[in-house]
Formats: sequence, C-alpha cells, structure tokens
Amino acid sequence: NNNNLLLPYFRTMATNISWLASALLAASFVSAQDLTCRNCRGGNLKCTSDTSIQAITDADCQVCMKSGQKWTWPCSVEGLCWCWDSTKPKFKPALPSGYDEAETKPCDIFTEEMFNVIAPNAIHPYTYDGLCETIDMVNERYDEKIFKVGSLEQQKNEWAAFLGHTTHESAQYTAARENLVCARPVDMYGMNYCKPCENSNFDWSNRYCEVSMVANGRFYEDYCDKIVTPPHGCVCGPTTEVDREDFKGLINPNAVFFGRGAIQLSWNANYIKASYVLSDSADTLCTQPDLVATEPKYAWGTALWFWLFNKPPGEETTCHVQSLEGSFGGSLNIINGGLECPADPNGYHAEAIVTRLRYYCIAGNVMGVKRLLDMEGCEGLSKAFEECIVTGYCPECNGWYAEPSPSPSKSPSEGLPTNQPQAFRSWANDSWMDGIKRRDSSAMRTPYVFGVISSFAILYLCML
Repeated sequence: NNNNLLLPYFRTMATNISWLASALLAASFVSAQDLTCRNCRGGNLKCTSDTSIQAITDADCQVCMKSGQKWTWPCSVEGLCWCWDSTKPKFKPALPSGYDEAETKPCDIFTEEMFNVIAPNAIHPYTYDGLCETIDMVNERYDEKIFKVGSLEQQKNEWAAFLGHTTHESAQYTAARENLVCARPVDMYGMNYCKPCENSNFDWSNRYCEVSMVANGRFYEDYCDKIVTPPHGCVCGPTTEVDREDFKGLINPNAVFFGRGAIQLSWNANYIKASYVLSDSADTLCTQPDLVATEPKYAWGTALWFWLFNKPPGEETTCHVQSLEGSFGGSLNIINGGLECPADPNGYHAEAIVTRLRYYCIAGNVMGVKRLLDMEGCEGLSKAFEECIVTGYCPECNGWYAEPSPSPSKSPSEGLPTNQPQAFRSWANDSWMDGIKRRDSSAMRTPYVFGVISSFAILYLCML
C-alpha cells in the first residue's frame, strides 16, 4: 500500500511541524535576544540581568551565552538578560534603529527660536534649555541616539513627529499635569495638592472642579495597577483626601500616577520604568511622581524615555524607530492606538485627532521637512488627515495636501476649529481644546503568528 510507505514520512513531517508550532508559540510571547548575551564573551563584556522585568540574578543569565539556549528561560524572555560592557555605566540599551549616528546635534537642528514659534506660551518645566540638556544626557548614556541618527532629513522628521505628539499631549507645553486630576494645583504650606474630578463635575471653561472625586470618604485609584509591584511597578493603591479640615477634597499628588509631562506619562508601571532610565533608581519617580510636573529633566525625560524605549506588546519597535522608518501613524499607534487608531467618530478622540494633526503640520513646517511622514500604521488616520483638510479644520496642513482646503461646507459644530487662524500661534486657550486629554496607552493586538500556528496545528491533526 503506497499510503503505508508514506506514513513514516508524514510522521516525521508532523513531528517537525509540531516542534515549529511550539517554537512559534513561544516566540509570540517572548522574543529571543539575538543581540544580547549569545555573543557576550571576553574582556569587559558581562551578561547581566534586568530585575525590573522578573526576579533574577546575573548568575541566572550566564547560560544565555551558550548557543542553543535562546528558547529556554531566562534567555527566552525579551530583555531579561543583556550584554553590558563593564567599562561603561550600566545602562540597558535601547532598541537599535540600525541607522548610523549623525554629525549634527539635535538642538542645532531644533533651535530656541523654533521652540518659541511652536510653543510661545510654554510654562515651566517646559524650558528649551531643559529639553536640550535632557536630550544630551540620554544620548550620552545610550548608543542609540534620539534625534541624532540617520540623515539630516530623518533627524528633522523625527523632531517634527515628537513635537507634534508632545505639543498635543501637553496643550502646547502649557499643561504639566492632567487637567481632570490637577488642573489647578493648590499650594498649601509650601506643597502642591490636587483636586481630582470626574468629567461631569469639571468646569472646562474655568478649569475648575466642582466636586472632588475623594469627597465624602471616597477614594481615587486611577492609573494604578495594584497587581504590578516593584520592581515592575511603583506601589500604589486607593488614595483618600488629606486628613485635615482645610484640605478637604485634596490629595497628595506624590501618591498617584496620573498623566504628567510632555507625553503625559501615566500608570505606576510606566513611572518605575522611566525612573530606572532617568535616575538609575526606582525610588525617584515612585516616591516623587510629581517631579515629572515640576522638573525639566523629568518633564522632558519621561517623554524621551517613552519615545526611545517603550514598545507595544509583542512588537519590536518604538516611536523612535517608527519615525526614522517614515511612519507618523506607527508612532501614534504606540502612544494612544487603543483610542485613536481608529478614533470613535462620536467621541472626543475624533477631535483629538484634529488637534494632533494640526500640531504635527505646524511642527513639520517649522522643522522644514520635505514631506510629512506616512499616516499608515494607525487605522483610520489617513482618512482623518484627508477629512481634516478638505473640511477646513486643518489649515496648517494645506501645504502637505494636493489641493488647499476650501472654506468649511457647513458651519463647524461648537467647540471645533474653523479654517481660522492661519499661520502659527497658540491655541492653548481655544475652547475646542478644552476636552482634549490623553487617556490610555498603546493598543494590544493578536500577533499574526497565532494564525500561522493554527494552520500548523490543523495540518498536524489531519496527519495523525
């Protein structure tokens, strides 16, 4: 029987497919460190551990220097073990872009005059000098340089993308703290306190909270994942109002992890990661998260950390890499893809897309880029960009479109921008910006590899 002759072949093939499916399944959860410890041999190179990911020691990582260990723990866990040159400070490297370091310094490209055009009403801690000093600090520590790799045009494009996102997130560098939590910090006895508010109780025109979220014995616990604890996340929990009669409705801002800084860093897990990079210690931002709203190093540094280091679940990319590869949409998907890729057409994020695109076009003009980055990589963004121009809501983007936008065909709804103003100016106090607030982090997606595994599994079962 010919079928019997082929049976051993099919069994061997099935075994190989089963092994491959298992390997692919493992790869969907973890990524082998091809550039970490497997070539970490000799001299000053040491395979070291990242205790912020899991409980591990350097001794556990030594096995990763051997070939054939990439699918076993700890080598299989992305970033858990990495190669450190002990002659240099112990800073875990950022994801490499593959581009060579550029000669032109970042702040020789983006000048103070440009900063003043983009953000004429910027408040402390958003200072130009603070931005440049923090960039230099980060670039001195890491081989992968922010705003300092690739061609001059790539440098300009990365600047434009970063500025477009951060001016939107921070209301043109006029908001150091998330409005709903701390629009008006209250100075009591030399310290700032916050009055968290629900949207329904917030007066957006005056930026005032009518009724505190912690009034009448209630508590605040937004942006707190209590399951995530050190070294993976700052300790957090329910926060009540300060126990003093004259502090009613107020909370200590250093007990909570709401949005702050140029990228509106939020969640306890993100604060501890940024703290490791910017201060070499988890304690700095875990015990004093409000430094992100008061110190230029952290207001800018947390945005630079997110841009250079933060990777979406299951993907080996960052905002830095996406901008260098030509995708503005890809960077938005990492920053706020869950809410803006696509945006709910009936929600306020549809308006948020408008402000983000306007600011990006302004930044592109100021930086003198030849063309905007691609809008792909964020579902619905290309369509939103086109609609924003043809309806007249994004006049700053006219130069990047085939035809200039007409006057709006109908009167814009209340709170949305019209086709004025032209040119660059501050929109920080315009009413249509009042409701724009960053809410969440990047979207989670099911990797394509699961589809491949399913196909292999079906084929394997058919052969049994």
